[in-house]
Amino acid sequence: MNRKVLFMTSSMSKGGAETQLIKLALFLKSLNFEICIISLKPINEFEIDYEKEGIPVLFIQDWSKNPIKNLQLIYAKIKAFKPDVLIAFMFIAIIFARIYKLIFKYKLISSVRIGVLPQKWFLPYLLSNGLDDVLVYNSKASKLNFEKKLFADKNGLVINNGISIPEIQDYQVKKTENEPFIWVCLAHFRWNKDYNTLFKAIHLIKDLNFRVDIIGEYTEKNSPLEYIKSLNIESHVNVLGFKQNVSQYLQSADAFVLSSFSEGMPNALLEAMAYAKPVVVSDIDCNVEIVNESKCGFLFKCSDEHELAKRMLEMMNLSATQRLNLGILGRSYIENNFAEKNVLNDWLNLIDQYSNDRALILSK
Repeated sequence: MNRKVLFMTSSMSKGGAETQLIKLALFLKSLNFEICIISLKPINEFEIDYEKEGIPVLFIQDWSKNPIKNLQLIYAKIKAFKPDVLIAFMFIAIIFARIYKLIFKYKLISSVRIGVLPQKWFLPYLLSNGLDDVLVYNSKASKLNFEKKLFADKNGLVINNGISIPEIQDYQVKKTENEPFIWVCLAHFRWNKDYNTLFKAIHLIKDLNFRVDIIGEYTEKNSPLEYIKSLNIESHVNVLGFKQNVSQYLQSADAFVLSSFSEGMPNALLEAMAYAKPVVVSDIDCNVEIVNESKCGFLFKCSDEHELAKRMLEMMNLSATQRLNLGILGRSYIENNFAEKNVLNDWLNLIDQYSNDRALILSK
């Protein structure tokens, strides 16, 4: 009998956590696991034919209209699927998975994707704490933060995000003398990305010859265009919107920049490092962990546009060879710690352990 793994997530938004979930689900399916996904919101931003892939997805509709029906739908799906293991991504999914575990007694692997517990989930998370069979973090920084604040005991595991390592023929960016320095930033326009700090930093050094290519989804409501215009930095900022494939932008960039004040483990940073790009990123826990261990770039004080501008200037003043050396250090770190094949096998070993434990319990 094939082992059954049910994933539960807050939504199928195209974020770092959801991307990792999809990679893992497809990997397990290729190994003949039976896979099912429950998305607690009706959001799907992946261009995947789930039916063709053999992975059914239950998208829960508007909770404000019929919460009782939604709870019944989740109950019915879990009862029908009979998972050996449930893997919950994101806090709200962890809370739901813990509650339903009281009924269905599956093995629960809860994946914490960020080192800060939001206030709105604080009480239900703490009240249901300890119902997981294991907590999995995607960074050492998140694990240490949760243990320090007593959100978890010290038995959790760290499994890094899996990154596909691109083949690169030539690491050096070829430029003519008068070409602008090209920065790339990969991040949707969400509250935690703190784009205003980046824009203000650009304004401080706008007399220099550079451009920032920004790849990320935005709406009319959170459009950055008026703010960019108010700072008179339109010639330095190229807002490209969402792009399915960002490889050409990463390959042609001189460096990567990210101004977030909250992240779990930013895939965008890891992808830029895989392309051997030197980086300038905010000094939040996960970034500090990555940059200090890899020596691939510079940190700046979170939300400080003056220090960000200083670090961007420092990066632009390095020689091309110095930047290349930083980039190669970053790529080597990704190869050694985040290679997708190794990460997926780490997950497989963990799932094997808990699905076998489940089978032993059922056989008694």
